[in-house]
Amino acid sequence: MKRTILFIIIAFLFLPVFIFADTSVDYLEGILEVQKSGSWQEVGIGDELSDSATLKLSGDGYAELLVGNSIVSLSRDGTYEVRELMRGSASVAATSLDLKKKLTLSTGNEKWQHEATMGVRGAEASVSDSTGMEDAFTYLYAGMKLLDQDDYEEALINFEEGWEFFEDQNCLFFSAICYDALGQKRDYARSLQDVEIDSLEKEFQGAYVIRMSDLLIRSLSYDDAVKLIKGFESSNASLSSDEEQQIQFLKGTAYLGSGSKQNAKSAYQKAKDLAPSTPVGQQASQALSSL
Repeated sequence: MKRTILFIIIAFLFLPVFIFADTSVDYLEGILEVQKSGSWQEVGIGDELSDSATLKLSGDGYAELLVGNSIVSLSRDGTYEVRELMRGSASVAATSLDLKKKLTLSTGNEKWQHEATMGVRGAEASVSDSTGMEDAFTYLYAGMKLLDQDDYEEALINFEEGWEFFEDQNCLFFSAICYDALGQKRDYARSLQDVEIDSLEKEFQGAYVIRMSDLLIRSLSYDDAVKLIKGFESSNASLSSDEEQQIQFLKGTAYLGSGSKQNAKSAYQKAKDLAPSTPVGQQASQALSSL
């Protein structure tokens, strides 16, 4: 009898962690409903969810669920099974990176010297001979100057105008960064998803891959994150050491989520070797020790 009880206790301890993880709504824009007795009932921030629940996100929605210690993003309208989200969330807790690093324009690039130093809002702006309007780089430069001062609302106005008037992908990307800083998570996700990496200046492509990979991983789209990172690596883009380390760490997490443990180990090891003492290097070391 004692032997049977001991076996049950051991089996209980080694059951998958996701079975016991609490799940609740942490953030919501749009409409989130749970299916109960054949009908849909709306839920809100703070509501707890059963592991057997079926969810429906609508109204161009964006939601974040707290699953144990992990944040899982629902970034598209559709139906979701909570049990599957819990099962897939094991890797998400490892992706907490500092995405707030400030980006600067390359002062050696003549493209940025198109009289952009005059700014746009509150100052004289350069004017394009062909359109009679300020060019996109003027809006971008002015927005980045404001971004450097942490004036996200004014920076966003410049970036949005640069995107609206010229459909400049750099302005769209920096609009997303402002939305993130201002806590507008749905607009952040939508803008980031609309960015075309090939149309970004090369100096911003690494930052985009970091942010987009992070969003894909939090959305449990691990295979898409791996595809994005591998495609970017094949372009031989120039990266800072910090960007290279973060991308390797995210690649490890994406591989882990997709079930490729050996590839995850290799990527984590590269991230660790690049700079063991940095926060990302330490996270990579912790991830390796748990594999």
